[in-house]
Amino acid sequence: MILSEKIMSLRKQNGWSQEDLSEKLDVSRQSVSKWESGSSIPDIEKIVKMSQIFGVSTDYLLKDSTDDDIETEPVYEKENDVDSLSNAKLISLDFANEFIDSSKHFAKRIAIAVSLCILSPVLLIFLCGLSEVPSSCIKEGAAVAIGLTALFVLVACAVLIFILDGMKLAKYEFLEKEPIKLMYGVEAIIKRKKEAYEPTFRMCIAIGVALCILSVVPVSVAGPCGASSMVILAMTDLLLIVVAIAVFLMISSGMVYSSYSKLLQEEEYTIEAKNDKNRNGNVYGAYWCVVTAIYLAWSFITKNWDFTWIVWVVAGVLFMPFKLIIDSFTKKEK
Repeated sequence: MILSEKIMSLRKQNGWSQEDLSEKLDVSRQSVSKWESGSSIPDIEKIVKMSQIFGVSTDYLLKDSTDDDIETEPVYEKENDVDSLSNAKLISLDFANEFIDSSKHFAKRIAIAVSLCILSPVLLIFLCGLSEVPSSCIKEGAAVAIGLTALFVLVACAVLIFILDGMKLAKYEFLEKEPIKLMYGVEAIIKRKKEAYEPTFRMCIAIGVALCILSVVPVSVAGPCGASSMVILAMTDLLLIVVAIAVFLMISSGMVYSSYSKLLQEEEYTIEAKNDKNRNGNVYGAYWCVVTAIYLAWSFITKNWDFTWIVWVVAGVLFMPFKLIIDSFTKKEK
């Protein structure tokens, strides 16, 4: 049976009319009628409330099946069992929804902040190239001054977003580090949400990867074609802009998708992975601090801002092998 059939069947088994059920759920009779006809579906809160009223699990309501046997174990009994059997933090549906909503809100902001860091040298590169054009009215000194000012302003804005949003998300950090338990029925709801979002996530990742690959095409073509230095620098700016768009798509969708994985303790958020992350977190942090120091030192010494950005690409490629090596040493020690 599907959800609409189960609602109608359970209502009739209890001898309730649609009006009776609507009063218990604090909704209109028309809403119940639409649910039973399949023209609309109840929201998650109403599904949880119906599971309590009917005395069935949310799994039974949400999962389509041909088995008409009803799970009659009350939801609160399950929740108490989970709480007594484990010292892990118990996560309610309200907290899970709050975390997912916060992740969706801050994902775009953090993605914008990362994109600002990538875009920060764009104006500097453009003005430096423009200053080399004989007919240009801007001198090299002015170009560097204006470009560096824009760079620092954009990086400062990005850092401000990181700090402010990081403080607001700090209350959820335990989801990445500590074992948790979802209240009975919450897991099925979160899985449904994750499955619904997965096509969007895969599409954003696919588009982001494609853009990163295509971003090098203009620069690769301009060089062999004998384009002027100004054109090559303009193509470099275009590369950074395209990469920034790609990174925005991947980070904004990735943060939302990972919020589901954190709650379900799947993929890189399993209990074992959390333990490894707690042990190796400082090492990973040191890695990116060193990368940042190399990038800034190389950029300020050589002033080749149009090239030194490659440090981040190399660091990103090398991070996974570095992580695998560190994790393998950790497992050997264990």
